[in-house]
Amino acid sequence: MYIATKVVEVEHESLFTATKWHILKLLEEKPFAPIELAEQLNSSLANISQQLRLLEVAGVITSERISNREKGQPRVRYKLAGDLSYMIATTDKFVDKKLVHLTPRNKIVMQIWFLSNEDERYALEKAFWQIEEKLAHIQTLVYAGVKMGKPVLQYTGSAKLPATIATDGTFSSVTLQKTSKLEGHVLYAQ
Repeated sequence: MYIATKVVEVEHESLFTATKWHILKLLEEKPFAPIELAEQLNSSLANISQQLRLLEVAGVITSERISNREKGQPRVRYKLAGDLSYMIATTDKFVDKKLVHLTPRNKIVMQIWFLSNEDERYALEKAFWQIEEKLAHIQTLVYAGVKMGKPVLQYTGSAKLPATIATDGTFSSVTLQKTSKLEGHVLYAQ
């Protein structure tokens, strides 16, 4: 059983070659046909097709057939398979890695974790967990940056949220603004 698990892990680790990563970044924007990806990446169709097969076997992308009979037009397009994260953790007494399907809540937290400032991450994560139960009533949640010394979350929707959420740490609170003019990094959109 241990050997089979290792084989799957090695397959997922091979997803991080430069070509596969560039393909995934393009598919983040929209579905592409293999020939379109080859043109975008200045690579051969054979190489791109091989990379696409490996990504599809790993469950990271899916293909869809196009009923197009015109000569020279794409017949297959590839797109991301869904919301996934390949996580690697290395801490004292805990080292692990796995491919995880992300819920909307997981996606928000992951985006917060990718912020470069540790103090902002801490304050925003604490604030998010305090408003998380109202996520069904939030249409869009945006991180607008630090304004007047406080991280600012803007949102639209019918949720009734407080104007500030107290956090401990470098930032004593996070400001919440209900607005129709969102400015910043989208953390969540229904």
